[in-house]
Amino acid sequence: MKKIINEDVRFAFGRNWSAYLKNNLISEAIEISKGGLEEFLGKNPLQNKTFLDFGCGSGIHSLAALQLGAKKVVSIDFDGDSVKCCKKIKEERGDGYDWDILQGSLIDDNFVKSLGHFDVVYCWGVAHHTGDMNKALYNLKELTSENGELFVAIYNKVEGMRGSKYWWNIKRFYNKSSFFIKKIMELFYIFINFLKLVLRFKNPFRVMNEYKKKRGMNWRTDLIDWLGGFPYEYASPQEIFKIYHDKYGMELKNIKTTNYIGCNQFLFVKK
Repeated sequence: MKKIINEDVRFAFGRNWSAYLKNNLISEAIEISKGGLEEFLGKNPLQNKTFLDFGCGSGIHSLAALQLGAKKVVSIDFDGDSVKCCKKIKEERGDGYDWDILQGSLIDDNFVKSLGHFDVVYCWGVAHHTGDMNKALYNLKELTSENGELFVAIYNKVEGMRGSKYWWNIKRFYNKSSFFIKKIMELFYIFINFLKLVLRFKNPFRVMNEYKKKRGMNWRTDLIDWLGGFPYEYASPQEIFKIYHDKYGMELKNIKTTNYIGCNQFLFVKK
């Protein structure tokens, strides 16, 4: 696992989510998110359960959980702009739901202890951006009720020239750069990925449209999110299993892994 120590550089995830909400069909994204939750958690996974969305981002997955029958949802993000995005979704579409939205850090032990426990804890692609992933993983376990479920996604550890260490340096450089350099890097990265699709004889616009089916996300938003996402840590599936199963005694219920630099997904049960 890559450890970041005394690193003040941080990507503005909330600004990226604000742009996403302005330019995408939210109803469609919510339906896709609901399908993704049911696919990984099982049929009727949240009926009458409490649901914690730690690192709520846009708030789409929190609303999807409520529409799937969660009796209470607590949405939390460290980024103030992300909290605003989530509150905006609640104002527009959250009437009648038991839904709390808070700002706080997953590595703030006192804050975490104040939250209580939840039947389902959802933390997709967040713990590795806190600056202390080990503490974040521990706190997620602490937030999970007895016999509750923890759905966590962590960046995969990839060796090699363009592996995880390479991307750690790129992300750090991006976040330390000026606004002008950042925009150049974003445009270049988007162009390279667009060109890759063309060279593989794929229709880029069809790929972008189909990408929405992946947790309701947007192709361009995710590219920038990946390029800038820092602090940045990573772990192999074996390392995550060793922590949650061997160290904390949790049972692995579902897993979806990747060979690339994306996220490995895990569903653990706290016995």
